[in-house]
Amino acid sequence: MSELNQLQSSLARIFREALPASTSWENAKAVKKLQAINQALDGLSPEPPAASIAIVVAEYRRSGSAANYRDLKCVCYGAALPMPDGWYVLGNEELRDKLLAEVEQLDETRRRFKCFQALLSSYFAFALYDEQTPETAKAGWKTLRDWLARQRTQFQHEGNKLRLPGWFAVLTEHENLLTATPCDRYGRELLRGDGTSIEDARKGLGIPSDSWVMQEVILSQMKEAVELRDNPFKDHLDRLLEIVQGQSSVAVSELLKRRATAMLVSRYARCAGKPEQPVLRDVAVSIIGNPWLKRTAWDASVIKSDGQPDDEAREMVNGWLKRQLITDFFAVLSEYGQVNQGRLRYWLRFEPAIEDLWLVLGPDAMRNMSKPYQDLRERAKGRLLDLVNPGSSNNNAFIMRMGDHLIVEFGLTGNACYVYSLKSAPFSLTGKGVSIGGLKNKLLGSSHSHVAGWEMAFDKAICPRVGYQPRAIDVIYYSAWRWEMFSIPTEDSRDVGGAFWVLTQKDLHPSVDQNLDSLGFKYKENRGWWKQ
Repeated sequence: MSELNQLQSSLARIFREALPASTSWENAKAVKKLQAINQALDGLSPEPPAASIAIVVAEYRRSGSAANYRDLKCVCYGAALPMPDGWYVLGNEELRDKLLAEVEQLDETRRRFKCFQALLSSYFAFALYDEQTPETAKAGWKTLRDWLARQRTQFQHEGNKLRLPGWFAVLTEHENLLTATPCDRYGRELLRGDGTSIEDARKGLGIPSDSWVMQEVILSQMKEAVELRDNPFKDHLDRLLEIVQGQSSVAVSELLKRRATAMLVSRYARCAGKPEQPVLRDVAVSIIGNPWLKRTAWDASVIKSDGQPDDEAREMVNGWLKRQLITDFFAVLSEYGQVNQGRLRYWLRFEPAIEDLWLVLGPDAMRNMSKPYQDLRERAKGRLLDLVNPGSSNNNAFIMRMGDHLIVEFGLTGNACYVYSLKSAPFSLTGKGVSIGGLKNKLLGSSHSHVAGWEMAFDKAICPRVGYQPRAIDVIYYSAWRWEMFSIPTEDSRDVGGAFWVLTQKDLHPSVDQNLDSLGFKYKENRGWWKQ
């Protein structure tokens, strides 16, 4: 029997004998001390100082060998330690394989077990989610994982030769940590709100809070969630987005943020009903990027199960973002802060045809530090320009590209809408700003005023040029001005599966009733006229 085993047996005997003794304060204190000693012997051995590990690893790299058992164990602790130039023991196939072979060849089981523990520590400490970690090191990490799994089984069979500590029993209980799907079981449990299992593993194995394990646990929740049916998945979406945004106890790496966000947005795009989800939209744009400005990066991140770009997810977020920017302009940037519902509704109809857009902000909007303006500027990054010589400091412009034409709208009332051919536009969108004089050029573009019935007149002028005709149901917008003449409010919830409502009582305005009836509207008592 080894000296360590003898010591442990003696302590266990003393501990048993102490239990029935007097319950005096002194004896109770002694029992606690014995418990602490036994816990220390049953737990993980402390690591050498990081500086010492780095020195030994550097020498191992230079010489290709460890001078003694102590240095060998130190190299085991440092196998996942990156050197200043990014070199890893795990990333060097020759030295990695030699290190593992040397550990296997150790004659004394206890020493081999100590090196196993040191390599397990390296396994958990590896920077798997660091984008600077080379692929060679990641491949070596997988080799180490498989080696540890084999060694764990062997040590379990050799239990009669070595008193296995308590943490080894924890590793056996959580042997999934040494597989290609290390954290799937925790994802299922955490999705149900049960974090007991992963917490037991983390404490029992001394897994650091910044370990890849904690990152993988988050990803496993995402994997589990996207396999759910539509409604259960949507029920979990808000909480999962909070995790992606870092609103949890785990510091989420940038790599994990992209992977998790891509999984969530791709799954949401497959839902039968997918109304706009503002938080998902903003998270996707801030983490992955604007899908129409950074399509290459987007398509590399948001992929389907077959490895191909998820076009449906990209176009879904594209549409959301364009609709939000259109809404921002006619709500946040409109005159006196009053939403211009007529123009907002009109231009939202063209969202599928808008290939690109720019917000050209005057001094007031550029300097405003309130949250709505900050959010607007953040969403418009890459398509945000200064309005030069605006005339009024609170004026702003909105430019849409549809086909071979640019369409310019302004925030202040009294400004006409201008339509230009791309080839003859009197302004450039590649600089930092655009002069208001360039945006208002009647010689090179056509101007259109927002007078009564402007919606139909705009459609006649714009639709043939851009090659896009809005849905026929949107003819209701053409007569919106007539309802507004009577101060009749409207409500449009078609984007979320509802209807367009004209909130007026029947027979109150006979001419309006006739107009609505001719457009196919139906009447509901005590609410008004509606059409889907």
